[in-house]
Amino acid sequence: MSQSMEKIETVPVSRSLEDNVNYVNDLLGIGTTWDIMAKPFRYGKLNMMSYVTNGFFLTMNVVLVLDSFHKNVEAFEQQKKGEDYTIEELVFYLNTNIDFVQVQVIDKMSDAVRFILSGPLITFIDGYDKVLLIDTRVYPMRSIDQPMTERVVRGNHDGFTETMLMNTTLIRRRLRDPRLRVELFQVGGRSQTDVSLMYLKDVADEELVEKMRNLIKSVKSEGMMMGEQQIIDLMGKVKWNPYPIARYTERPDVAATCLLEGQVVIVVDTTAEVIIAPTTFFQHIQNPQEYHSYPLVGTYLRWVIAVAVFMSIFLPGAFIVVNQHPTHIPHWASFFIASRHDPLPLWAELLVAELALDILRFAVLNTPTAMASSIGIIAALLFGQFATQIQLLQPEVLVYMGFVMLAQHATSSFELASANQLARIWIMLWTAGLNWVGFAVSVVSWGLLLVFTKSFGKPYLWPLIPFRWKNGLHDLVARWPSQDLEGVPELFRSHRRRRT
Repeated sequence: MSQSMEKIETVPVSRSLEDNVNYVNDLLGIGTTWDIMAKPFRYGKLNMMSYVTNGFFLTMNVVLVLDSFHKNVEAFEQQKKGEDYTIEELVFYLNTNIDFVQVQVIDKMSDAVRFILSGPLITFIDGYDKVLLIDTRVYPMRSIDQPMTERVVRGNHDGFTETMLMNTTLIRRRLRDPRLRVELFQVGGRSQTDVSLMYLKDVADEELVEKMRNLIKSVKSEGMMMGEQQIIDLMGKVKWNPYPIARYTERPDVAATCLLEGQVVIVVDTTAEVIIAPTTFFQHIQNPQEYHSYPLVGTYLRWVIAVAVFMSIFLPGAFIVVNQHPTHIPHWASFFIASRHDPLPLWAELLVAELALDILRFAVLNTPTAMASSIGIIAALLFGQFATQIQLLQPEVLVYMGFVMLAQHATSSFELASANQLARIWIMLWTAGLNWVGFAVSVVSWGLLLVFTKSFGKPYLWPLIPFRWKNGLHDLVARWPSQDLEGVPELFRSHRRRRT
């Protein structure tokens, strides 16, 4: 938390309206900052000052709110006929009679400032050391669109937006369970970013929920500008292990399914995807299309994706090993042997192709849409025909690295694909240096990395290590018919459920 926010925590709400107004005006720069509106009001004997941030409300809504507020305050004062009353009595009357949704009392200056900056109408009243909050927020947001990743041929095509309220609503639309809990936190000393923790109270492990709750509270940062990745970095104390310890999804149906399986979902405001935690390596391989297909088709798709993922990791290293021992390769596998000897060694050509494909990927990503096709044509000429003609790359290298790039993105998890790419380069370099011994050493070290990786205390290779067949690996080897699914995986079951 920043020093300024720590200082605000110690400031009380004064009974003097002038003191409160002077403090808030100086803190927020009223008169300099044009997007925060401050307007004084007088209703009967009540002197007030209201604050609201422009852009977080519809003007006509605020006009109607203020009109209703004025009329009901006057009616309340007439009912009291000069008698003393508490602010809680006023709030109760307003909540009962006013024409808008929510009125509540705030007794901390830090909360009042935070709400001013996040949208509600905040009103200080002379003579009271508490503040009125009227929720008038209408956040700017784009329309719901289909996800950029995790696309499906059939099934729903609505994806999350950058507005937290809309994202939690999309999940609740699919999971109308009264035991669904949505806890709100503010993270970031300066940004005060809204973060929601979602879980099913009777499904999720209570210890897991408490752990995630404490991790969110323990996050220390000035701001959450990078959204979901920054909060996972801080919660999970992520350092140099490239494998993702949380799963990210743009699909409300995936988030709702994971809640039913005992995981928690973290929704970060201003982020168009939600966090699912804990997670395992094999959950990153799963694709929503499997469950929008018939079981046998879904099983086939699952195995295709799994084979593609592992080929994207091991194929280049195996290619180097084969070409270091071409005489041991049977005739039917001769297509796996390089046809010529170029100036660059084979492993160097593979690295050049790897870098070239990454450059192409980022060039297409950062190029305006109107020019993207031109960039693709130029890349095809440079890295295709001309690269082979000048003996920079062999045709086999282009074929296999092109296939590897396609296989790498067969999984809908971009984070897993990126981690697998680094694992592939690791294996290639060891294999180039130590032949088949280097290949073996690099594969074993990669496996050990995954074995010792934990996702918020859960084993990353579960249910393979530790091995669990029933309610574990059994549910991963095939996309079973819906009536045969076994519910909450053993890994995410609460201790109470494990004993029963």
